[in-house]
Amino acid sequence: MKLEAITARHTKSNKIEKLKESRDYREAWEALQRYAREGYKAIPKEDMSYFLKTFGIFDRPATPGRFMLRVRIPGGRLTSEQATRLGELSRDYGEDAMDLTTRMQVQLRHLKIEDLPTVLKGLEAVGITSWQTGVDNFRNIVTDPLDGLAFDNFIECAPLIERMQSLWLKRPEYINVLPRKFNSSISGSMANRCNLFAHDVCFALANKEGEYGFNLYLGGKVGAIARRADIFVTPEELMELYKAVIDTYIRYGFRDSRNRNRLHYLIKEAGMEAFVEAVKATAGRDFESAGETLVKTPRTEEADGRIRLKEGSWALHTVVPSGIFRGTAMIDAAKNAQKHGSGTLNISTTQNLFLLGIPTEKIDAALAQAPYDRYRNVSTPYFNQLVACAGSDLCPFGVIPNKADAIRMAEKLGERVPLPADASIRMHWSGCIKGCGVHELGDIGFVGCKVKVDGESAYGVHIQLGGKSTASQEEAYTILKSIPLTRATDYIAQLATAYRDLRRKRESFERFESRVLRRYSKGALGFLLHWNVRYAEKKGWKVLEIRQNWEAYEERNEIFLLGLEIYKALAGKPAYQGIHHYTPIEKTPAEPLHRLNPSVEKELSAVVMKMIAPSEKRYEVFTEVLADLRIK
Repeated sequence: MKLEAITARHTKSNKIEKLKESRDYREAWEALQRYAREGYKAIPKEDMSYFLKTFGIFDRPATPGRFMLRVRIPGGRLTSEQATRLGELSRDYGEDAMDLTTRMQVQLRHLKIEDLPTVLKGLEAVGITSWQTGVDNFRNIVTDPLDGLAFDNFIECAPLIERMQSLWLKRPEYINVLPRKFNSSISGSMANRCNLFAHDVCFALANKEGEYGFNLYLGGKVGAIARRADIFVTPEELMELYKAVIDTYIRYGFRDSRNRNRLHYLIKEAGMEAFVEAVKATAGRDFESAGETLVKTPRTEEADGRIRLKEGSWALHTVVPSGIFRGTAMIDAAKNAQKHGSGTLNISTTQNLFLLGIPTEKIDAALAQAPYDRYRNVSTPYFNQLVACAGSDLCPFGVIPNKADAIRMAEKLGERVPLPADASIRMHWSGCIKGCGVHELGDIGFVGCKVKVDGESAYGVHIQLGGKSTASQEEAYTILKSIPLTRATDYIAQLATAYRDLRRKRESFERFESRVLRRYSKGALGFLLHWNVRYAEKKGWKVLEIRQNWEAYEERNEIFLLGLEIYKALAGKPAYQGIHHYTPIEKTPAEPLHRLNPSVEKELSAVVMKMIAPSEKRYEVFTEVLADLRIK
């Protein structure tokens, strides 16, 4: 079906579209100086809730009367002058508070309306801006933080990003005209260091008949990985395709339900083929079919703390737990980069910082200087790639505090289950379902929620597993729901222990999950973790071990095998003498577990006995088992 027919089904305008039609963003910009003079209460509702966000100015109820300012950092790359200015503005006007974000940006916090014109002017003076970093606009373009520098980088993307951004930045015809926000990513490297496939439009390094360029992927968002569009472009052709995608989205994107206004939903309803045909029509030309995507390796360099660059110098990593940084620390980092390196720094999508161009002979001197007195060059694998969004402490949508929760778990896991230095595990925390912590791309993802504990409301998380950072493009799947935060570390410790004990040399958790954990169904893995945390560890029983040779295929068979393990551990003997095709060969039922082990309650014994019952009397799926165990 043509896009015109699809869009015709969505003719109703939502209230934001009507607001955009009734008022121009420039009115809010022109009134900003007046708001600064007259104070917080002078700001009208429509500017506070929408139009000021066009310039990255966000009112934050968690800090009454103070604003968060989102600053655009193309590709995350900063000069030492820009980094110093950001640090000074944070120190002088924002209580020294600063966050590094998953879009390679900086957020300044605790800003007063009276100071905002000065802050904005200070940013513009060093060539950076906060324009169009909120609401229905083009967000910061992300790329490899080692763009143009890493050994596996084939195409330097910084010049392309500059051209891409110039298409719409501060261009009236592209400000606030989108149906919803639009995220862009591009990488000319083989390693995926920028969550490449999680954006509305993604340009991935590719090779077509010996020529290097980019394959196009479209429709990524929270909870959905971008899909292959079967288009290949050279760097020279990229701008033509990028503009055509944007203009097609503006023309046909839905403007009714705010929840369905992303490019993802347009493509889902119309189909990729129809959207691509519309893009070609908009461009007035055809494009080559896709080549071979070369983005095939996950990021692991953070574990080393220093990365050799093509021209012989090094990038030094700075671990910034949950992205919580300080203005004074940014000033220190800028001085360090200027004194010992190339004078450039790069923010990563893991909310960390790289100091670039450090010669071998200056590494020790650089590491002896701030900010490495407060921030580590290499931390534990739990911290090296830890990601967490603002959470309820700073964001009105947050359900749990989040950043502090992420740090607390990483600290506890480092103590309980130490991992070797060559391990790599990506834990991504989102304070709510909006997913600013990109939980769906983490090895282990967390989504904040509320749960009941002893009848009282408490903080909790849904836990996901298996997000992939490579061209396999898989989002995480949920294995546990509504786990109280007070217990969440116990569950993750089970997974970390299996990873530590069964991993191969230099094997990342991402690859370990594919090799070992995927052998289990989601239900089996969730049950195993529940059993160990809620029963085995609590009562001092033997835990169920994750096995790398697990092969059961169907849940009813997994139920049987895990039930046999539990029975043998608690009874001290096998339930049956012989098993054939996941069913006992003898006709005599196994002796009830509670009679052999008085520590096992009768109700729990009944559940285990039904797990190991002959096929026709056994549970079919793990949800039945958990229901009888009263575990939701």
